[in-house]
Amino acid sequence: MKIIFFIKLCALIAVVLISSASIAQSGNCKCDSVFLELTKKLEANYLGLKQLEISGEGGNYQERKLVYNAKSGNIPSTECTSFLQEFLNQFKDGHLFVFERPQYPPSDLSSFKSKVISNKIEINELMTLLETQKTYTNLVGIDGLIGKWSDGNSVFTILKEKDEYKAYVISSKDTSSVIGGLKAHFKKNRNGFGGILYSASYRPSYVTGNIYKEGTLIALDGGTYWGKVESSFAHEIGMINKENVLLPAITKLDDKNTLFSIPSFNMEGKQFNKILEENYDLLINTTNLIFDIRGNTGGNAIYLSFLDAYATKDLDASQGLVLASEDTKLYFEVQAKFAKDIFGPVVDRISKNPGQIVDGPQYPAKSIKPLKTKIQRVAIHTDNGCMSAAESFILHSKNASNKVITFGSPTGGVIDYTSVNTVKLNSSGIQTIYFGYPTSTWHKQIPANGYNRTGIIPDVPIKDLEKDKVKFIVEHLSH
Repeated sequence: MKIIFFIKLCALIAVVLISSASIAQSGNCKCDSVFLELTKKLEANYLGLKQLEISGEGGNYQERKLVYNAKSGNIPSTECTSFLQEFLNQFKDGHLFVFERPQYPPSDLSSFKSKVISNKIEINELMTLLETQKTYTNLVGIDGLIGKWSDGNSVFTILKEKDEYKAYVISSKDTSSVIGGLKAHFKKNRNGFGGILYSASYRPSYVTGNIYKEGTLIALDGGTYWGKVESSFAHEIGMINKENVLLPAITKLDDKNTLFSIPSFNMEGKQFNKILEENYDLLINTTNLIFDIRGNTGGNAIYLSFLDAYATKDLDASQGLVLASEDTKLYFEVQAKFAKDIFGPVVDRISKNPGQIVDGPQYPAKSIKPLKTKIQRVAIHTDNGCMSAAESFILHSKNASNKVITFGSPTGGVIDYTSVNTVKLNSSGIQTIYFGYPTSTWHKQIPANGYNRTGIIPDVPIKDLEKDKVKFIVEHLSH
């Protein structure tokens, strides 16, 4: 049975990747041209590179650029996005990235799905293989990917074959899903894992991701989250929203402690506020409010809607720096349509100082009127999956309240450069690759006083060997 399984598996992957490659080539995606366009966009827009050049530390970039330029002509179109991302990784800035949205014609999407159907694996075969690998299912490292996962709509089983991890659909509320069909396949890399994810229409796209929260949460590009269905980490499994893994979950632990798990800030404010309203009485009447934001890779500032529940002072004014470029000017022109007083002056400074570093948006102090609540202490539980808006949430919370204590391990360090803009790389053809870069610094003293190198260090570290980290926090708050 295993031999049949692996023959089917290899045939399926080979057919899909060969089909993808032939289509992309016909769409005229030549990676050497895309790489040249990427580096031009990077050099024109990325403030972090400009600061390195000013400090005399830009030599490594130029050397690496020459090496990758020589390689780029031999990179297949289907591997171009991962090649570009590898090049950008040298900056160690999660706000500097590429992603693809291949535009395959309907006939090819239909062909992809037909091949998945013809090569699907029977559920009993998948479960037999999972049973042989079950000793890995409670690990928290990369092999912790092995097991059953759900996004709230479908359930997947992830299996390991040599150096690859392959996800198959084993059940779904979506009637168009192919049960037993391949959903994704990943390989480990220096920053987690990367590979191919198939959309609901079976469009293959390259994505990167990682596993967080004691091996119970997978975060993929674009705000895709999968929660583990079975694990020995009871609190972590209990915090997963079974209907939609992306959404928060609120749990009353006891008479004094309430656990508020927020896996992502990448959601609509209406969805988030609805959950707040439904749990309003519980939240304002708890003594200790514990936020668990492990694995929260960011999103937007929807957390501002509940800061007043524990704020003790106003938020300070802030201002960062911006590199004046045409792409960034267009970005701030759009922002100025909604807040002219804040973003209009930035547009003017960019127009008058092309290629120079100028002052960014001047964000005024924010007056906060504290709510009358019983909250005495606020704990924020972090890990290296906390990035971007999650780190902003930590800094804003500590700035606005003396009740806040952070626990866990250092955050991912993706906050020094912020406010992301994305531009399409026009030479990418049918692969449709986009380049994302941060437009501003968090404050004017970056990189000297930034967080990207170390992450935000927690007030109270929790050792990895601690089996129940939520219990550890509750006990600490009881002293």
